Amino acid sequence: MQEPTIADMSIMDEHIVVESKTRISSICNNLSVNPGNAVLVKKGSEILGVVTAKDIFRAMSEGANAAKLRVDKIMRKEILAIRGDTPLSKGLDKISESNPDAIIVVDESDNFVGYFSLRDYRESTRKLEAYQLMAARLKRSKSAITEKIEKEESKSDLLNLLLGGNEDDDDDEVDVPSMISLE
Repeated sequence: MQEPTIADMSIMDEHIVVESKTRISSICNNLSVNPGNAVLVKKGSEILGVVTAKDIFRAMSEGANAAKLRVDKIMRKEILAIRGDTPLSKGLDKISESNPDAIIVVDESDNFVGYFSLRDYRESTRKLEAYQLMAARLKRSKSAITEKIEKEESKSDLLNLLLGGNEDDDDDEVDVPSMISLE
């Protein structure tokens, strides 16, 4: 049983990607439908920053004109790139240490593959906790089975242990009631 990875989370939603010269007015329709989405700002194939509805509201409250203002002028630039195959425990540690404005998920060639949202962060902590509980249970079960095997002389006892210890029940005939008569 392997630990879940960053890419196991739902990283393909909760964001849009726009070019750095995109005007704020052109993304407002998308944000009005999905106000929690992040707007990832790119130049070429590189993600440079992030803009949220909160950033847009702040800029507009300071007098910015949404029809003229470009996303690259208000984007936040602390972006953490993390590989999708990173185990959740290590990924969450990196995120906690750096406190980025946005977390992007990249492949082994550093190509953008998704966005790790705040919702993904919360879900990943639950998923990691469930994995750790299951791993601990499996370890205890394995220890109990190993201990039982070491105490017993034959390996068939393992089968009895797993099946409930029905010793020599195979020789006994069991009448199974049936509603169909073959006579």
